[in-house]
Amino acid sequence: MDLNLRVLIEPRGFIRIIQLVMSIFAFATTAGFETVATMEIKCKDYEKDVQYKFGYPFKLGKAELRVPDKCGNTSDISYKTYTFPFDFSSNAEFFVASGVLTLMYTTGIIFIYVFMHRLYSTNPMTPVVDLLGSGVLSVFWFAGSCAWAQGVSDVKYYTNPANLFHDIEICMDGPQTCRTVSPGNFASLNVSLIFGFANCMLWISSLWFVYKETSFHQQIQPPAMLPQMGQQQAPPMQDQDLGNKMGGQYEY
Repeated sequence: MDLNLRVLIEPRGFIRIIQLVMSIFAFATTAGFETVATMEIKCKDYEKDVQYKFGYPFKLGKAELRVPDKCGNTSDISYKTYTFPFDFSSNAEFFVASGVLTLMYTTGIIFIYVFMHRLYSTNPMTPVVDLLGSGVLSVFWFAGSCAWAQGVSDVKYYTNPANLFHDIEICMDGPQTCRTVSPGNFASLNVSLIFGFANCMLWISSLWFVYKETSFHQQIQPPAMLPQMGQQQAPPMQDQDLGNKMGGQYEY
């Protein structure tokens, strides 16, 4: 085992550290997300705020919404529970999985860079495997970020109380019965998208630095033209000497 800390200040190693940190931010802002949408039920005899709590992994069929069954006396309010058949877990879980895989991969490859430098520099297959892994994660981040961008848009739309009123019985009594107070706070999900596309660009840009370490790049490099010691170039023959020698060939 040979220690090589210098690689961490080189582009190939430094970008791995950035990728590790960015992956943590990307999946943490998604996996830890939870918010509450609030609506107001306004009846003749009372007004009541109802909260709809949901979060990762966005299986809305498991998130319950309890609202008054109908307008009536405040002393006799019955509640009805609603669930909505919306599931956005596949996009969210794929995005989080990309972050977790990135965390595991970057941790392992940084260990190899630092503590197994000789293996990386002498075994031609190690940089090739690193290049393939980087390519796969580049695709994962691109696909995951695009899918999650659509997922975030869908979550915002289908959890907005204004889009749920037509499924809630008490909200069908009149246009002023139900009102949106707050659709929830989605700042964390917006930040996760920024980190997702930033990770995508980081992994695509890192492909060049890893490719430079492979045998493919080294094979196409032209050999350096080094002057050989002990060899001197003969001085050019002067025109006059050349003429004298040529003239001397025809003397009898």
